[in-house]
Amino acid sequence: MAETSFKGTAIATSDRVPVKGRKTAEPSPAEGPLVTALAGFRLDPARSYTAQVHDQLLQAIVRGTLPPRTALSEATISKLIDVSRTPVREALAQLADEQMVLIYRQVGTIVAPVRTQLLEEGRFVRSTLECASHVQLVQTITPSQLEEFGQIVQRQRSAVSSGEIDRFSELDELMHRRLFEFAGRGHVWEMLEPIKRQFDRVRWLLLGHVAGHAERALQEHEQMLAQMASRDVAGLGASVSSHINHISGHLAALREQAPESYFSD
Repeated sequence: MAETSFKGTAIATSDRVPVKGRKTAEPSPAEGPLVTALAGFRLDPARSYTAQVHDQLLQAIVRGTLPPRTALSEATISKLIDVSRTPVREALAQLADEQMVLIYRQVGTIVAPVRTQLLEEGRFVRSTLECASHVQLVQTITPSQLEEFGQIVQRQRSAVSSGEIDRFSELDELMHRRLFEFAGRGHVWEMLEPIKRQFDRVRWLLLGHVAGHAERALQEHEQMLAQMASRDVAGLGASVSSHINHISGHLAALREQAPESYFSD
């Protein structure tokens, strides 16, 4: 994982045409986070440029590569990925709608701080829906679904053993998504995605800054797998609730480590 630091609609032509032949200059210190976030990023001509820029910036914000209060210059982003400003502007506007960035007219755009109210809302919604869905799933899960669940947990175990925190986080997301899909509720996970983004930002901080967090999460996944296999409805409900709500217990410690500007109430 890059180390987290506390420091059908028609697509417009401008969204599809990169800017070629632009002269490049050495990045300024203020552009450093953007250089890191966009390193190796290449636009796919077959897909919307706006969507690709949005997804890349969103991932960098969630993972902390672009910390709160980082300036997001349209001109700098456009220069770094060799594209016109239009898709960059549209991507930033979408991120503002999702409350991931703050746009100040005539001033500029910055990464939004982690809002604790949105974090709590994401925790509440995710805890409520996952507990309800998984308690029903434990009564109907099939042998093949249990086998896939076990394979995902095994891959998580390997990732933790080798220190691949990025890989562990990706498998964590896969596991939770597949459990909803096993229950026939794949669309519910899609609905959760925008709601849980502040939650995800803090989860990445926990993985990078709280010793043993990945190991503890893995142990909880292993416990959930065992309870699914034994059809332990009550035990699974308690485990899922504890697993999701654990984030609240670490929030105070994270706020002490982070700059005051990282979180907002």
